Amino acid sequence: RNLYVFHKPHTYAYNYQKTDFKSTDDRVFYYLLVDSLMPIEILVSFSALVRWDDTGGTKRECSSISKGVLMVEHFSWKCVAPGELVLKMHTSATKATVLNLPVGRHTLLFTVTSPIGHHIHLCSMVPCVFGEEDTVMPGLEKESYRFIEQATAILKAVGNVINSFSGKPELSKALKELELAHCPPGLRGTGMAEEHFRVFNSAFWYLIKYVLGKKAPYSYKFAFRSFTLDFKDTEVSEDDTVSSESCEKNAFSSWQNRTPTSEEEAAAVKLQAIWRGTYVRKVLNSRKPGTKENANVKETLQKLWTVIELNFEQCAVMLLRKMFKRNCMSIEKFPCYEDEWCKIVFADYAVTYADQPPNVWFVVFREIFLVPEDVLIVPKVYTTIPSCRLHVVDNDTLEEMPHVFFKVAPRVYPKNKKGYTFMAEARTGDLPVAAGRWKLRLIGSHSPLPFLSREAVNNVYSTKEIREYYIPNDKHVMLRYAVKVTASHIATVQVQTSKSDVFIKLQVLDNEEEIVSVTGQGHAVIPAFNFLSNETLLSS
Repeated sequence: RNLYVFHKPHTYAYNYQKTDFKSTDDRVFYYLLVDSLMPIEILVSFSALVRWDDTGGTKRECSSISKGVLMVEHFSWKCVAPGELVLKMHTSATKATVLNLPVGRHTLLFTVTSPIGHHIHLCSMVPCVFGEEDTVMPGLEKESYRFIEQATAILKAVGNVINSFSGKPELSKALKELELAHCPPGLRGTGMAEEHFRVFNSAFWYLIKYVLGKKAPYSYKFAFRSFTLDFKDTEVSEDDTVSSESCEKNAFSSWQNRTPTSEEEAAAVKLQAIWRGTYVRKVLNSRKPGTKENANVKETLQKLWTVIELNFEQCAVMLLRKMFKRNCMSIEKFPCYEDEWCKIVFADYAVTYADQPPNVWFVVFREIFLVPEDVLIVPKVYTTIPSCRLHVVDNDTLEEMPHVFFKVAPRVYPKNKKGYTFMAEARTGDLPVAAGRWKLRLIGSHSPLPFLSREAVNNVYSTKEIREYYIPNDKHVMLRYAVKVTASHIATVQVQTSKSDVFIKLQVLDNEEEIVSVTGQGHAVIPAFNFLSNETLLSS
């Protein structure tokens, strides 16, 4: 018996199609972004155009006909390893199947191999983004639907607490609902609960300062203490510090240049304890309906909530995103944490290069990027140059970032003082390279990304080239040059030999002390080195 199933594409809310014809067996890549609060079902139809045997062979001969292959796997630009394979189809005609995905955000990589051409047709009841890399990546900068849902639930619970602040039973109920909203399932009663509450309180204070323009008056600090009953938050304590401008300098002049006695220290500690006790009782009293403190706090919180409601979703996302940035283990228990694997932000930096003759080496790109905070970065290069390699150097330590398969590996870049130098070198082969465009894309998990140390990218370099015949001496030293630096600048140093299998060690010495060195076979390059002028060295 045969079972024939006919699908009507027009009955689906969303249809996406891709067709490609070519004469090679090169792989073609497509990307799919789908995000939904409901389970996802996508109909995948794959048609392959292959070379058929015109002689009409036997069944066994027909089975040897080359087939088209479609592979679908989970994908993230932040991960080097391939993702989980979710679908694989072989056909010499047309095949279709249903792809089921759970709730959440998913990025899938479609890899197609077909001798002549292929056609892919996707049918879905939820919107998707399907196409090339540049089509899909911008959508991943937005927060996922589950993240927004979780964030809005937390901020709505905050609003319920504010609106219920003058009623004892209502306030108690609203506080429990807030705890359920911002505490992931299974967190209560664990060792992470206390840390998680500190993370939430810190994020809430950050939101308050953002809404108020980062200068929170004393009434808002007191309202925050009353809302959270958090007396240990160091960020609020720092903001509570009285500025020197408001203090009379003469009051402290008698304490300068002298050590307090033990009696004076004991008296100061006692005064601090009395003040702290008074302050804590005042905060606790503000939780009691009918008190003057409660009325003042309720009025302050209502003013705050009025401002928050003007940009409710933005504030909600900011609150939860700040919690995520704290890297607390409890955050991983949120269902929306699974979507973080796909989330990215990126920035592009492009330069052009001139025509290059055969068998030359040249610098394509060299810029310093400053890192404002620790951040995961995946550098990716787009170029048509056959041989091109990117280097990243920590300018504080002069260490080069490691490579995986000749590409800079994804890693967390710690904040440093002098930034990181990104340098791309290229070599032409026996054929010349035509002028073209080179692009660097920095991909990260969240903002802010590293930024240029100057306003614009430079693509013009001054080059000093020396070609000579060298014979190594008895110490195996092949060449040695003294460099006089008239102005401090960053330079790239490269050595290449006509004998391609010779091992080279390239060093930069300062008073016979090695500052940096690299090794290579037939070719060695120091991507970036900061040469200081003689005047700078003398002044330091």
